[in-house]
Amino acid sequence: MINRTNTVTFIAGMTVLFGTAACTGPTKKGIEARAAAQTRFDSVRSRVDYDQADQAFRAGDFVTAKNHLDAAIKKIDDDADYWVLMGRIYLENGSLGDAATSFDKAHLLDAENADACYFQGIVDQRLNRGQDAVDHYLNAHEIAPSNPGMLVAAVDTLIGEGDFDEADRVLRENRSEFSEAAAIHHLSGRVAMLKGRWNDAVDHLERAVLLDDEDRWMLEDLARAQMSAHRTSDCLQTIDRLMVISEAGDQDRELMRMRGRCLAAGERFREARAMFLDFTNLHPEDAEGWVDFGLMCLEVEDYRRVVRAGQRLVVLEPNEFEGYFLLGQAALREKEYTTAGTLFKRAVEVAPDRDEPKLALGMVYELQGEYAAAFRVYAGLMKSNPEDHRVRHLLTGVGEQLD
Repeated sequence: MINRTNTVTFIAGMTVLFGTAACTGPTKKGIEARAAAQTRFDSVRSRVDYDQADQAFRAGDFVTAKNHLDAAIKKIDDDADYWVLMGRIYLENGSLGDAATSFDKAHLLDAENADACYFQGIVDQRLNRGQDAVDHYLNAHEIAPSNPGMLVAAVDTLIGEGDFDEADRVLRENRSEFSEAAAIHHLSGRVAMLKGRWNDAVDHLERAVLLDDEDRWMLEDLARAQMSAHRTSDCLQTIDRLMVISEAGDQDRELMRMRGRCLAAGERFREARAMFLDFTNLHPEDAEGWVDFGLMCLEVEDYRRVVRAGQRLVVLEPNEFEGYFLLGQAALREKEYTTAGTLFKRAVEVAPDRDEPKLALGMVYELQGEYAAAFRVYAGLMKSNPEDHRVRHLLTGVGEQLD
Protein backbone atom coordinates (compact mmCIF):
# COMPACT_ATOMS: atom_id res chain seq x y z
CA MET A 1 0.00 0.00 0.00
CA ILE A 2 2.87 2.35 0.87
CA ASN A 3 4.77 1.58 -2.37
CA ARG A 4 1.69 2.20 -4.43
CA THR A 5 1.10 5.54 -2.70
CA ASN A 6 4.69 6.59 -3.31
CA THR A 7 4.43 5.68 -6.99
CA VAL A 8 1.28 7.74 -7.42
CA THR A 9 2.89 10.66 -5.65
CA PHE A 10 6.04 10.40 -7.91
CA ILE A 11 3.97 10.32 -11.10
CA ALA A 12 1.91 13.25 -9.95
CA GLY A 13 5.07 15.17 -9.19
CA MET A 14 6.51 14.48 -12.61
CA THR A 15 3.28 15.61 -14.25
CA VAL A 16 3.43 18.89 -12.38
CA LEU A 17 7.09 19.30 -13.36
CA PHE A 18 6.54 18.71 -17.06
CA GLY A 19 3.36 20.72 -17.03
CA THR A 20 5.32 23.66 -15.65
CA ALA A 21 8.03 23.25 -18.27
CA ALA A 22 5.45 23.16 -21.04
CA CYS A 23 3.95 26.39 -19.82
CA THR A 24 7.20 28.31 -19.40
CA GLY A 25 9.12 26.85 -22.51
CA PRO A 26 12.86 26.16 -22.81
CA THR A 27 15.34 28.61 -21.47
CA LYS A 28 17.38 30.90 -23.77
CA LYS A 29 20.45 28.81 -23.05
CA GLY A 30 18.54 25.67 -23.97
CA ILE A 31 17.39 27.18 -27.26
CA GLU A 32 20.96 28.19 -28.15
CA ALA A 33 22.22 24.75 -27.26
CA ARG A 34 19.58 23.09 -29.46
CA ALA A 35 20.37 25.46 -32.33
CA ALA A 36 24.07 24.76 -32.02
CA ALA A 37 23.40 21.04 -31.97
CA GLN A 38 21.20 21.33 -35.08
CA THR A 39 23.90 23.36 -36.85
CA ARG A 40 26.50 20.74 -36.04
CA PHE A 41 24.18 18.02 -37.25
CA ASP A 42 23.40 19.90 -40.50
CA SER A 43 27.12 20.54 -41.02
CA VAL A 44 27.93 16.84 -40.73
CA ARG A 45 25.06 15.85 -43.04
CA SER A 46 26.01 18.62 -45.47
CA ARG A 47 29.61 17.44 -45.60
CA VAL A 48 28.45 13.92 -46.38
CA ASP A 49 26.39 15.32 -49.29
CA TYR A 50 29.39 17.34 -50.49
CA ASP A 51 31.70 14.33 -50.39
CA GLN A 52 29.19 12.34 -52.42
CA ALA A 53 28.90 15.22 -54.89
CA ASP A 54 32.68 15.37 -55.20
CA GLN A 55 32.92 11.62 -55.84
CA ALA A 56 30.19 11.79 -58.49
CA PHE A 57 31.90 14.77 -60.14
CA ARG A 58 35.22 12.94 -60.34
CA ALA A 59 33.41 9.98 -61.88
CA GLY A 60 31.89 12.25 -64.52
CA ASP A 61 28.33 11.95 -63.25
CA PHE A 62 27.50 15.64 -63.16
CA VAL A 63 23.74 15.26 -62.68
CA THR A 64 24.18 13.19 -59.53
CA ALA A 65 26.95 15.52 -58.37
CA LYS A 66 24.68 18.55 -58.64
CA ASN A 67 21.82 16.82 -56.85
CA HIS A 68 24.07 15.96 -53.89
CA LEU A 69 25.59 19.45 -53.92
CA ASP A 70 22.17 21.12 -53.95
CA ALA A 71 21.31 19.08 -50.86
CA ALA A 72 24.56 20.11 -49.19
CA ILE A 73 24.06 23.82 -49.93
CA LYS A 74 20.47 23.67 -48.72
CA LYS A 75 21.84 22.73 -45.29
CA ILE A 76 25.00 24.89 -45.29
CA ASP A 77 25.43 27.61 -47.93
CA ASP A 78 28.45 29.51 -46.65
CA ASP A 79 31.24 27.07 -47.53
CA ALA A 80 33.39 28.37 -50.43
CA ASP A 81 34.42 24.85 -51.45
CA TYR A 82 30.78 24.00 -52.16
CA TRP A 83 30.42 26.92 -54.56
CA VAL A 84 33.72 26.12 -56.26
CA LEU A 85 32.47 22.60 -56.97
CA MET A 86 29.12 23.98 -58.16
CA GLY A 87 30.98 26.27 -60.56
CA ARG A 88 33.03 23.38 -61.88
CA ILE A 89 29.85 21.38 -62.53
CA TYR A 90 28.45 24.33 -64.50
CA LEU A 91 31.75 24.59 -66.38
CA GLU A 92 31.50 20.98 -67.46
CA ASN A 93 27.93 21.60 -68.65
CA GLY A 94 28.93 24.72 -70.56
CA SER A 95 26.86 27.04 -68.36
CA LEU A 96 29.52 29.76 -68.15
CA GLY A 97 27.30 32.43 -66.61
CA ASP A 98 26.21 30.16 -63.76
CA ALA A 99 29.79 29.01 -63.31
CA ALA A 100 31.03 32.61 -63.00
CA THR A 101 28.29 33.38 -60.45
CA SER A 102 29.28 30.35 -58.39
CA PHE A 103 32.97 31.25 -58.40
CA ASP A 104 32.12 34.85 -57.44
CA LYS A 105 30.08 33.52 -54.52
CA ALA A 106 33.02 31.34 -53.43
CA HIS A 107 35.37 34.31 -53.62
CA LEU A 108 33.02 36.45 -51.53
CA LEU A 109 32.90 33.73 -48.90
CA ASP A 110 36.67 33.18 -48.91
CA ALA A 111 38.91 35.69 -50.67
CA GLU A 112 41.86 33.32 -50.11
CA ASN A 113 40.34 30.43 -52.05
CA ALA A 114 42.82 29.93 -54.91
CA ASP A 115 40.54 27.54 -56.80
CA ALA A 116 37.80 30.16 -57.05
CA CYS A 117 40.22 32.52 -58.82
CA TYR A 118 41.76 29.80 -60.97
CA PHE A 119 38.48 28.44 -62.31
CA GLN A 120 37.13 31.95 -62.82
CA GLY A 121 40.15 32.38 -65.10
CA ILE A 122 39.03 29.34 -67.10
CA VAL A 123 35.60 30.95 -67.51
CA ASP A 124 37.28 34.14 -68.74
CA GLN A 125 39.32 32.20 -71.28
CA ARG A 126 36.28 30.47 -72.68
CA LEU A 127 34.60 33.85 -73.02
CA ASN A 128 37.69 35.18 -74.85
CA ARG A 129 38.54 37.57 -72.03
CA GLY A 130 42.25 36.85 -72.06
CA GLN A 131 43.49 39.65 -69.80
CA ASP A 132 40.81 38.95 -67.20
CA ALA A 133 41.89 35.31 -67.26
CA VAL A 134 45.52 36.28 -66.70
CA ASP A 135 44.54 38.49 -63.76
CA HIS A 136 42.55 35.68 -62.14
CA TYR A 137 45.35 33.14 -62.67
CA LEU A 138 47.93 35.50 -61.18
CA ASN A 139 45.62 36.19 -58.21
CA ALA A 140 45.36 32.45 -57.71
CA HIS A 141 49.15 32.22 -57.87
CA GLU A 142 49.49 34.91 -55.19
CA ILE A 143 47.16 32.93 -52.94
CA ALA A 144 48.87 29.59 -53.65
CA PRO A 145 52.45 30.58 -54.58
CA SER A 146 53.78 27.04 -54.31
CA ASN A 147 51.42 25.69 -56.99
CA PRO A 148 53.07 25.99 -60.44
CA GLY A 149 49.79 25.23 -62.21
CA MET A 150 48.45 28.73 -61.54
CA LEU A 151 51.55 30.33 -63.05
CA VAL A 152 51.53 27.96 -66.02
CA ALA A 153 47.92 28.90 -66.78
CA ALA A 154 48.72 32.64 -66.66
CA VAL A 155 51.75 32.34 -68.95
CA ASP A 156 49.97 29.99 -71.36
CA THR A 157 47.19 32.55 -71.68
CA LEU A 158 49.65 35.37 -72.29
CA ILE A 159 51.27 33.30 -75.03
CA GLY A 160 47.85 32.67 -76.55
CA GLU A 161 47.21 36.42 -76.48
CA GLY A 162 50.52 37.01 -78.28
CA ASP A 163 51.94 39.01 -75.36
CA PHE A 164 55.33 37.30 -75.31
CA ASP A 165 57.09 40.15 -73.50
CA GLU A 166 54.68 40.00 -70.57
CA ALA A 167 54.88 36.21 -70.50
CA ASP A 168 58.66 36.52 -70.34
CA ARG A 169 58.45 39.09 -67.53
CA VAL A 170 56.08 36.97 -65.43
CA LEU A 171 58.32 33.94 -65.83
CA ARG A 172 61.47 35.86 -64.94
CA GLU A 173 59.86 37.17 -61.75
CA ASN A 174 58.71 33.74 -60.59
CA ARG A 175 61.09 31.21 -62.14
CA SER A 176 63.43 30.97 -59.15
CA GLU A 177 60.60 29.60 -57.01
CA PHE A 178 60.13 26.64 -59.36
CA SER A 179 63.65 25.52 -60.17
CA GLU A 180 62.50 21.88 -60.05
CA ALA A 181 59.26 22.33 -62.03
CA ALA A 182 59.62 20.94 -65.56
CA ALA A 183 56.50 22.78 -66.75
CA ILE A 184 57.96 26.18 -65.84
CA HIS A 185 61.24 25.48 -67.65
CA HIS A 186 59.26 24.20 -70.63
CA LEU A 187 57.23 27.41 -70.76
CA SER A 188 60.41 29.48 -70.43
CA GLY A 189 61.82 27.59 -73.39
CA ARG A 190 58.70 28.14 -75.46
CA VAL A 191 58.70 31.87 -74.76
CA ALA A 192 62.40 32.08 -75.67
CA MET A 193 61.62 30.27 -78.95
CA LEU A 194 58.80 32.69 -79.72
CA LYS A 195 61.16 35.60 -79.12
CA GLY A 196 63.88 34.03 -81.30
CA ARG A 197 66.32 33.46 -78.44
CA TRP A 198 67.26 29.97 -79.55
CA ASN A 199 70.20 29.31 -77.24
CA ASP A 200 68.17 30.43 -74.21
CA ALA A 201 65.37 28.17 -75.40
CA VAL A 202 67.74 25.21 -75.60
CA ASP A 203 69.02 25.86 -72.07
CA HIS A 204 65.53 25.99 -70.56
CA LEU A 205 64.24 23.01 -72.52
CA GLU A 206 67.27 20.89 -71.66
CA ARG A 207 66.52 21.60 -67.99
CA ALA A 208 62.85 20.69 -68.51
CA VAL A 209 63.79 17.40 -70.18
CA LEU A 210 66.27 16.65 -67.42
CA LEU A 211 63.38 16.89 -64.95
CA ASP A 212 60.95 14.93 -67.13
CA ASP A 213 62.48 12.94 -70.00
CA GLU A 214 59.29 11.09 -70.92
CA ASP A 215 57.31 14.11 -72.14
CA ARG A 216 57.27 13.94 -75.94
CA TRP A 217 56.07 17.54 -76.32
CA MET A 218 59.04 18.88 -74.38
CA LEU A 219 61.48 16.73 -76.33
CA GLU A 220 60.01 17.90 -79.64
CA ASP A 221 60.29 21.52 -78.58
CA LEU A 222 63.90 20.88 -77.54
CA ALA A 223 64.67 19.38 -80.94
CA ARG A 224 63.14 22.39 -82.72
CA ALA A 225 65.10 24.82 -80.56
CA GLN A 226 68.33 22.90 -81.18
CA MET A 227 67.56 22.90 -84.91
CA SER A 228 67.04 26.68 -84.98
CA ALA A 229 70.17 27.20 -82.87
CA HIS A 230 72.08 25.15 -85.49
CA ARG A 231 73.02 22.51 -82.94
CA THR A 232 72.51 19.78 -85.49
CA SER A 233 74.18 16.91 -83.63
CA ASP A 234 72.25 17.67 -80.43
CA CYS A 235 69.03 17.91 -82.42
CA LEU A 236 69.60 14.50 -84.02
CA GLN A 237 70.33 12.97 -80.60
CA THR A 238 67.08 14.38 -79.24
CA ILE A 239 65.18 12.94 -82.20
CA ASP A 240 66.80 9.56 -81.47
CA ARG A 241 65.45 9.79 -77.91
CA LEU A 242 62.02 10.63 -79.28
CA MET A 243 62.10 7.62 -81.58
CA VAL A 244 62.81 5.36 -78.59
CA ILE A 245 59.59 6.47 -76.87
CA SER A 246 57.54 6.60 -80.07
CA GLU A 247 55.28 3.65 -80.83
CA ALA A 248 56.12 3.97 -84.53
CA GLY A 249 59.86 4.21 -83.88
CA ASP A 250 62.01 5.26 -86.82
CA GLN A 251 58.94 5.35 -89.09
CA ASP A 252 57.14 7.97 -86.99
CA ARG A 253 55.97 10.49 -89.61
CA GLU A 254 56.60 13.68 -87.65
CA LEU A 255 59.93 12.51 -86.33
CA MET A 256 61.09 11.57 -89.83
CA ARG A 257 60.06 15.04 -90.99
CA MET A 258 61.89 16.62 -88.08
CA ARG A 259 65.05 14.61 -88.74
CA GLY A 260 65.08 15.68 -92.39
CA ARG A 261 64.57 19.34 -91.48
CA CYS A 262 67.27 19.14 -88.83
CA LEU A 263 69.72 17.80 -91.40
CA ALA A 264 68.69 20.58 -93.80
CA ALA A 265 69.17 23.26 -91.09
CA GLY A 266 72.69 21.89 -90.62
CA GLU A 267 73.24 22.13 -94.40
CA ARG A 268 73.57 18.37 -94.68
CA PHE A 269 71.41 18.50 -97.78
CA ARG A 270 72.24 15.13 -99.31
CA GLU A 271 71.39 13.34 -96.07
CA ALA A 272 68.21 15.39 -95.85
CA ARG A 273 67.29 14.47 -99.42
CA ALA A 274 67.74 10.76 -98.59
CA MET A 275 65.58 11.20 -95.49
CA PHE A 276 62.77 12.85 -97.42
CA LEU A 277 63.03 10.29 -100.21
CA ASP A 278 62.27 7.62 -97.61
CA PHE A 279 59.56 9.84 -96.20
CA THR A 280 57.75 10.31 -99.52
CA ASN A 281 57.96 6.57 -100.23
CA LEU A 282 56.31 5.83 -96.87
CA HIS A 283 53.83 8.74 -97.00
CA PRO A 284 53.12 9.50 -100.66
CA GLU A 285 50.02 11.58 -99.83
CA ASP A 286 51.87 13.96 -97.49
CA ALA A 287 52.23 17.23 -99.43
CA GLU A 288 54.62 18.80 -96.89
CA GLY A 289 56.96 15.87 -97.34
CA TRP A 290 57.04 16.44 -101.11
CA VAL A 291 57.77 20.14 -100.59
CA ASP A 292 60.69 19.31 -98.32
CA PHE A 293 61.93 16.63 -100.71
CA GLY A 294 61.71 18.98 -103.70
CA LEU A 295 63.60 21.76 -101.90
CA MET A 296 66.38 19.39 -100.87
CA CYS A 297 66.66 18.12 -104.43
CA LEU A 298 66.88 21.73 -105.59
CA GLU A 299 69.72 22.33 -103.12
CA VAL A 300 71.77 19.43 -104.51
CA GLU A 301 70.71 20.14 -108.12
CA ASP A 302 68.87 16.85 -108.50
CA TYR A 303 66.49 18.33 -111.08
CA ARG A 304 65.03 15.01 -112.18
CA ARG A 305 63.60 14.59 -108.71
CA VAL A 306 62.71 18.29 -108.49
CA VAL A 307 60.37 17.66 -111.42
CA ARG A 308 59.02 14.53 -109.75
CA ALA A 309 58.26 16.44 -106.55
CA GLY A 310 56.71 19.36 -108.44
CA GLN A 311 54.44 17.10 -110.51
CA ARG A 312 53.30 15.26 -107.40
CA LEU A 313 52.50 18.52 -105.61
CA VAL A 314 50.48 19.90 -108.53
CA VAL A 315 48.30 16.79 -108.23
CA LEU A 316 48.09 16.81 -104.41
CA GLU A 317 47.80 20.59 -103.90
CA PRO A 318 46.78 22.30 -107.17
CA ASN A 319 45.87 25.51 -105.33
CA GLU A 320 49.24 25.85 -103.58
CA PHE A 321 52.27 27.48 -105.17
CA GLU A 322 55.08 25.05 -104.31
CA GLY A 323 54.48 22.53 -107.13
CA TYR A 324 54.48 25.22 -109.85
CA PHE A 325 57.49 26.88 -108.23
CA LEU A 326 59.55 23.67 -108.26
CA LEU A 327 58.58 22.89 -111.86
CA GLY A 328 59.45 26.46 -112.81
CA GLN A 329 62.89 26.10 -111.24
CA ALA A 330 63.49 22.93 -113.22
CA ALA A 331 62.41 24.68 -116.44
CA LEU A 332 64.66 27.63 -115.60
CA ARG A 333 67.57 25.23 -115.21
CA GLU A 334 66.94 24.01 -118.76
CA LYS A 335 66.67 27.64 -119.97
CA GLU A 336 63.06 27.06 -120.96
CA TYR A 337 62.19 30.63 -120.02
CA THR A 338 58.71 30.76 -121.49
CA THR A 339 57.67 27.61 -119.64
CA ALA A 340 59.31 28.82 -116.45
CA GLY A 341 57.55 32.19 -116.72
CA THR A 342 54.18 30.51 -117.18
CA LEU A 343 54.74 28.29 -114.13
CA PHE A 344 55.91 31.17 -111.94
CA LYS A 345 52.92 33.29 -113.01
CA ARG A 346 50.65 30.46 -111.93
CA ALA A 347 52.52 30.26 -108.63
CA VAL A 348 51.97 34.00 -108.12
CA GLU A 349 48.25 33.63 -108.92
CA VAL A 350 47.65 30.96 -106.28
CA ALA A 351 49.90 32.60 -103.66
CA PRO A 352 49.83 36.38 -104.22
CA ASP A 353 51.25 37.04 -100.74
CA ARG A 354 54.38 34.93 -101.20
CA ASP A 355 57.58 36.58 -102.40
CA GLU A 356 59.40 33.53 -103.75
CA PRO A 357 57.42 33.06 -106.98
CA LYS A 358 57.43 36.81 -107.65
CA LEU A 359 61.20 36.96 -107.26
CA ALA A 360 61.60 33.98 -109.60
CA LEU A 361 59.26 35.55 -112.15
CA GLY A 362 61.24 38.79 -112.08
CA MET A 363 64.43 36.85 -112.72
CA VAL A 364 62.86 35.08 -115.73
CA TYR A 365 61.84 38.43 -117.20
CA GLU A 366 65.36 39.73 -116.63
CA LEU A 367 66.94 36.68 -118.27
CA GLN A 368 64.63 37.18 -121.26
CA GLY A 369 65.67 40.82 -121.54
CA GLU A 370 62.22 42.06 -120.54
CA TYR A 371 63.64 44.65 -118.16
CA ALA A 372 60.51 46.77 -117.82
CA ALA A 373 58.48 43.74 -116.73
CA ALA A 374 61.24 42.67 -114.34
CA PHE A 375 61.38 46.22 -112.94
CA ARG A 376 57.64 46.19 -112.21
CA VAL A 377 57.93 42.87 -110.36
CA TYR A 378 60.95 44.00 -108.32
CA ALA A 379 59.35 47.37 -107.56
CA GLY A 380 56.29 45.59 -106.20
CA LEU A 381 58.51 43.44 -104.00
CA MET A 382 60.47 46.50 -102.87
CA LYS A 383 57.24 48.22 -101.84
CA SER A 384 56.25 45.36 -99.56
CA ASN A 385 59.83 44.67 -98.38
CA PRO A 386 61.61 48.05 -98.21
CA GLU A 387 64.42 46.64 -96.06
CA ASP A 388 65.24 43.73 -98.40
CA HIS A 389 68.70 44.58 -99.74
CA ARG A 390 68.62 41.68 -102.19
CA VAL A 391 65.54 43.06 -103.93
CA ARG A 392 66.98 46.59 -103.89
CA HIS A 393 70.09 45.29 -105.63
CA LEU A 394 68.02 43.55 -108.32
CA LEU A 395 65.83 46.62 -108.81
CA THR A 396 68.90 48.83 -109.19
CA GLY A 397 70.46 46.48 -111.72
CA VAL A 398 67.33 46.35 -113.88
CA GLY A 399 66.94 50.12 -113.59
CA GLU A 400 70.42 50.58 -114.98
CA GLN A 401 69.50 48.39 -117.97
CA LEU A 402 66.44 50.52 -118.64
CA ASP A 403 68.51 53.71 -118.52
